[in-house]
Amino acid sequence: MKIEPVSIEIVLDSGIVLRGYEWPARGAPVVMLHDYGEDLDAWHGLDQKLAEGSFRVINVELRGHGFSDGEPDSETLQIDAPALLREVQTVWGPVAVCTYGSVAGILCSMGEQYSPLVHIAISPVLPSTVPVSSAVSSKNTAYLMISSTGDDNHTSQARRIFENLGPSKLWASVASTNHGPELIQNHAHLIGDMTIFLQRYLVPSHVKWQDNALREAITDEEREQLEVKK
Repeated sequence: MKIEPVSIEIVLDSGIVLRGYEWPARGAPVVMLHDYGEDLDAWHGLDQKLAEGSFRVINVELRGHGFSDGEPDSETLQIDAPALLREVQTVWGPVAVCTYGSVAGILCSMGEQYSPLVHIAISPVLPSTVPVSSAVSSKNTAYLMISSTGDDNHTSQARRIFENLGPSKLWASVASTNHGPELIQNHAHLIGDMTIFLQRYLVPSHVKWQDNALREAITDEEREQLEVKK
């Protein structure tokens, strides 16, 4: 059965509201963040494809983009991204993030303050204000980096970012000059690679989280029944 997206609003600690769509599948959550100057439509249907793989896809717009609150400001990403992950993880458990471009490059370089269980980074680049040598990744995150090989500049940047990532990482490349969502759109087999990576590094932890949540719910219900009997 095809799952239709629903409109969502996520209120961050700062009070900023990020808006977008969620595909309410029962699977592990995957948060999708577009690049600066774009909006959630930039994914060209990749969100729907991942949702068809039974993932709970949450595609939101950055602060100051689309229908989200605030003004566009690249400095706020390092505040908003961890806050967004906390909100999603609290409700839906261990989370993966899918990004591209400058947003991917910055989030790959934030260290332990930003540590999703899985990060899929497509064609990542770093702004000139963030030297690759100073970038620090999370040791607790499994990274899948996807890059084309037909553009030496982009490939070189992605490779340097990849080399600075933590111990759990995988590099995937294709002969193409495309970048970001267009790269995935024109090489559909990459969706399968992304799905396998998520199944390997995200799904087992999510299943364990669901089991623990169920046990806690049963315990709470039993406790309430005992109190009623008293």
